[in-house]
Amino acid sequence: MTSCMTSSFDFGVGAQVFVRDASPTLPSPWPQGPSGIIVRSGGSALSGVWGKAAGRMWWVEFDEPQSNSDGSGPFSTAQVLEKYLELAPAVDFEN
Repeated sequence: MTSCMTSSFDFGVGAQVFVRDASPTLPSPWPQGPSGIIVRSGGSALSGVWGKAAGRMWWVEFDEPQSNSDGSGPFSTAQVLEKYLELAPAVDFEN
């Protein structure tokens, strides 16, 4: 898998994204690797007992409803940590 480490400045409302594993040891909570579009900022998330910052979150509207890794769903939108997002390739409209 490719690392999804991308600067926050690359993401924003309207960006088309894929949800991917952040690393081989950090699987995505969306195992089907869905695609979608960012519809709004989700703010920042805290995790763990001490509130260690988990990263920036985005609301993603999936192209097709998705179930998460614990089997809940299907969901048409969800908050997704940025570390699981990969920008879709740019489309060349000139060709």
